[in-house]
Amino acid sequence: MNLYKWLFLLYNNDMVRTRFAPSPTGYMHLGNARTGIFSYLFARHQNGTFVLRIEDTDRERSTKEFEDSIIEDLKWLGIEWDEFYRQSERFDIYKEYAKKLIDSGHAYYCFCKEEDIEKQREEAYAQGKAYRYPGTCRHLSKEDVENRLKSGESYVIRFKVPDGQIVSFEDMIRGNISINVDDFGDFVIVRSDGSPVYNFVVVIDDALMKITHVIRGEDHISNTPKQILIYEALGFKPPEFAHLPVILGEDRTKLSKRHGGVSVRFYKENGYCPEALFNYLCLLGWSSEKVGKEVISKEEAIKYFDIKDINLSPAVFSHDKLYWLNGVYIREILPEERLLEDLLPFLEKAYGKVDIEYLKKIVKATRKEYNTYLEAVKKLRPFFEEREPDEAAKEELSKIDRKVFELLKQEIESLEELTPENLKGVVKNIQKSTGLKPKDIWHALRIALTGSLEGIAIDVIASILPKEEVLKRLSRYT
Repeated sequence: MNLYKWLFLLYNNDMVRTRFAPSPTGYMHLGNARTGIFSYLFARHQNGTFVLRIEDTDRERSTKEFEDSIIEDLKWLGIEWDEFYRQSERFDIYKEYAKKLIDSGHAYYCFCKEEDIEKQREEAYAQGKAYRYPGTCRHLSKEDVENRLKSGESYVIRFKVPDGQIVSFEDMIRGNISINVDDFGDFVIVRSDGSPVYNFVVVIDDALMKITHVIRGEDHISNTPKQILIYEALGFKPPEFAHLPVILGEDRTKLSKRHGGVSVRFYKENGYCPEALFNYLCLLGWSSEKVGKEVISKEEAIKYFDIKDINLSPAVFSHDKLYWLNGVYIREILPEERLLEDLLPFLEKAYGKVDIEYLKKIVKATRKEYNTYLEAVKKLRPFFEEREPDEAAKEELSKIDRKVFELLKQEIESLEELTPENLKGVVKNIQKSTGLKPKDIWHALRIALTGSLEGIAIDVIASILPKEEVLKRLSRYT
């Protein structure tokens, strides 16, 4: 951290500090990415600090591969962080605070066997009740606990929830929220393998990292009272909370894999540009009268972001709208150099080494023809490889007088250079000498060069392809 920023933080407790805390148990979901973006915008808008914290205490499901992908995807989206932490490197800290809670009487060792807990849970569900731990080990004597620990008996550590208490907090988006702690009972903060549980470590980290505002999904509302109880037990001041509404698919159910691509990685690999995805995720639940438009830059989002402008209603994710917005960025916003840089790896994966000067000509003439880089790969195929006629082209080919291909070849051979204007002159000459319709002549040229009746304008393709390549493809039909 910058020294001056650290000193400012030390002496100014009012500095805004937010965090994004993903778990490396899978590729980053769009909903999670939106949470990260809003936390980032909130901090940047107020010249605060944005913290990235990898929550990898789930030893079975957390992987380095997913951690790397999360970091890579955040960088791709243009989200920079000021501080970085990894929970798996902080276990000694959590162990220290678990002991503090036990010593103060706010937590206790629980020796109940997992199979007994599971049986109680099933019985509660069978009766239509939510399971609540009955507090079996809550009142064990100190001697009993010490003897069980010495004997090596397996245990978890539970937080002692005060009976009958109502925990209330003011949500920055939803207003006052109150929850009766009797709804959940004493909960586990350290597992039997010694690994700390989310609701415990998140409090320790947020408190020690001086997080002032926690922005997260509404599925965490039920966790908040548990965390507030731990804050209070340790003498920490809770941060401000803001719980974002869920993102829905177009069928109005929670966005999931059945709706198609739902990870940042999916859109990255399928040829979307990061600015468009960042822009679109900003629009999912946030709108500002000060902005007044749908296409906004990261800098504009930072300038105008206000948590008060977040809509309480669920946002609906539209693949079509993101597709349209990505097309706007490709056609109108991205500098040509960036477009070339982004497009090049997609084309080289499909067609091998691409000459950058050749690609510049192609992009300049065609960037309005595609909405994603993968779509560009398909539409730009005639510039990189020859293809056999498809079924529609074969049917049209059967109606064309083959002599038109020889005439096209002769006319083009006589030209010093191929331009859209010259090609129009070629077609006009052939039409005069044969009486063929211009449409049939253009179709013949398109079939020879592309193998299809659809796609980018054939005069554009023919004028960019090397002249020898045009003649070679025509020769196949003469």
